[in-house]
Amino acid sequence: MLKLLNDSDMLELQEIIVSEAPYNTVVQKIMNIALRVSGADACFFYNIDTNNYVSLDYSCNLSLKIFKNGIDNLAYTPIVNIDEQRSKSQKSAVERSILNREILNYDHIYVVSDIDNAFFEKYDTDNNYLTTSVLTIPLISKKMEVIAVAQFVNAKDPNGKNISFSIEVQKIVTFLCNVLAIISENRRLKESYGHLLESFIEVIARAIDAKSPYTGNHCQHVPVITRMLATAAVQEESGPLADFELSSEEWYSLHIASWLHDCGKLTTPEYVVDKATKLETINNRIHEVRNRFEILRRDAHIEYLKKRLANAESKENLQAEFVATVKQLENDFDFVAQCNVGDNMMGEEEVARLRQISKIQFKRYFSRIKGISWAERDNIKDIELYDNPSLENLLQNREDHLSNGYNHGELYNLEIKRGTINAEERNKINEHIEVTIDMLKALPFPKELSRVVEYAGAHHERIDGKGYPNGLTGDQMSVPAKIIAIADIFEALTASDRPYKETKKLSQVLEIMRNMKNTGHIDPDLYLVFINNKVYMEYAKQYMKPEQIDEINPGDYL
Repeated sequence: MLKLLNDSDMLELQEIIVSEAPYNTVVQKIMNIALRVSGADACFFYNIDTNNYVSLDYSCNLSLKIFKNGIDNLAYTPIVNIDEQRSKSQKSAVERSILNREILNYDHIYVVSDIDNAFFEKYDTDNNYLTTSVLTIPLISKKMEVIAVAQFVNAKDPNGKNISFSIEVQKIVTFLCNVLAIISENRRLKESYGHLLESFIEVIARAIDAKSPYTGNHCQHVPVITRMLATAAVQEESGPLADFELSSEEWYSLHIASWLHDCGKLTTPEYVVDKATKLETINNRIHEVRNRFEILRRDAHIEYLKKRLANAESKENLQAEFVATVKQLENDFDFVAQCNVGDNMMGEEEVARLRQISKIQFKRYFSRIKGISWAERDNIKDIELYDNPSLENLLQNREDHLSNGYNHGELYNLEIKRGTINAEERNKINEHIEVTIDMLKALPFPKELSRVVEYAGAHHERIDGKGYPNGLTGDQMSVPAKIIAIADIFEALTASDRPYKETKKLSQVLEIMRNMKNTGHIDPDLYLVFINNKVYMEYAKQYMKPEQIDEINPGDYL
C-alpha cells in the first residue's frame, strides 16, 4: 500500500512553502516528498530558464544512494535549448512533455518506440541500473509556460518490485508539482525583478558617469574595489576583523549600495564636479580676463603712439615706458593665470597681489545689459551703471556673478586658497550625499536591502567624526559603510582622467591613504587589510594605467 499525502506530509509541505530556504533546497524537499508518496526510486528535476535552456538541476536515486545538484548533473545530460529540439524526429520524454505541455506516464520506457531514450540508456549503463516506469510532469506557470519538469522513475510496490505509477499517484504527484510550479514561478519573477533592479541601478550609475567625460568610470569602479576589500575582510582570520562576516543579504546590499553611492550627483552640475580651474563655470573665464589684458596692452600702445605724435617725450623714453608697461601686464597676467590653475597653496602675499591687480581699470564702452538672460538681469540693481560706458576693474566681483546660490565672482574665485572649488561649490558637491540618502530613502527597498541607505550614505563620513553629512564616528559606522568609503577614496585618487589634478603613481596614492589613516579619515583596521592583502595591486593591474604602477613595498605604507 503506497503512502499518500498524510497530515505529516501536509505540515511539512506548509513549512517548506513559508520558509525562506534557498530555492534549490525547496526543490529537493518537495521532490523528496513526491518520491516518498509515489514510492518512486529515483527522480530528476529539470529547470528551464527564460531563454528556454533546459538543465538537469537535481537528481536522486535512493537504491543507488546517488544525489547530485547543479552542474554535477552535466555528467548525465548537457544543457540544451528546447527550441532547437523541435525538429527532432524522436524526442525524449522531457522534451515531449515540455513541447506538448503534457504529463507522460509510461509503464516501460524502453518499449515506447517513438521516444528518444538516450538519457536513460546512458544513465542505466553508467550506474548498472534498469529504468522501467517513468512519470514525467511539466511545471506550468500562470502564463501557460513550462518553467520546469519533474520526472520520477521506477515506482515500487511494498516488496521493492518495479511497478507502474497509478492514476491516483499521478494526481498526488501532480499536485505537489503544481505547488513547486508556483514556487518556481515566484522565484523566476523575483529574479526578473532583481535583474531589473540591478539593470536600473547600473543605468543610473552610468548616467552619472556619463555626465562627465572625466569621471566616466567612478560609479562602475567603486563596486569593484568594494567587492575586493570586502572579500579580503571576510577572509581575515585574526585581528579586529576576524569575526567579520557578511550574509547573502548583506553582500547584496553592499553591492547595490556601492553602485548607488553617488546617485545624488545627478543633481550636481557637471561643471562643478569637473571644475579644473578657479574661473571655470561652463567655460574657463580666464579668456575673458585675458581679453581685458589685451585691451590694456592695446590702450598702452595707443597711449604710446599719441605721446609720440605729440612729442611729449623722447622716443627712447616713450619706448622704455611702453615696454615696461607691457612687461608688467604680461607678468600680472602670468600670475593671474597661475592662480587660476590652483595647483599651489595661495598665501596672504599672493592674495594681496591679486587684489592689487584687480584694481587696475579699463574702459568698457558696450552695454552689459544687452544679450543677457532675465535671471542675470534680476540680479543687477543699478541697470544704468551696467548699460552705460564705464571704468571697470580688471578682476571683478559683480552682482550678476551671484545666482542660484553660486558665487562666480572672478576675484572671489581666484582667491581660493587651495584647489579650484569655492565654498558654495564645495557645499553643492557635499550636498550630493544628502541627496543620495533622500533618493535612496524614497525607494521601497525590500527587507533584505534595508541597509543600502546606511551603507551608501556614509561614504563621506570620517572615523574621527569630522565627515559629513552626519559627523558619524568610526564606532557609529558599519564595516560595509567604511569599506565603501575606502573604495570611493582609492578610486578617486587613482583615476587618471580628472582635469583638476595630475595623475598619481600608486605609491603616491598609498602615501596619501596612509596619512588619511593616521589622521582619522579612514578605518585603520580595513586599511591594514587593504595593504596586507594587496587589494590595491589587484585593482591596479586591471584598471590603472601601467605607467601609474610603480614598485611598492607594503611595509612602507602601514
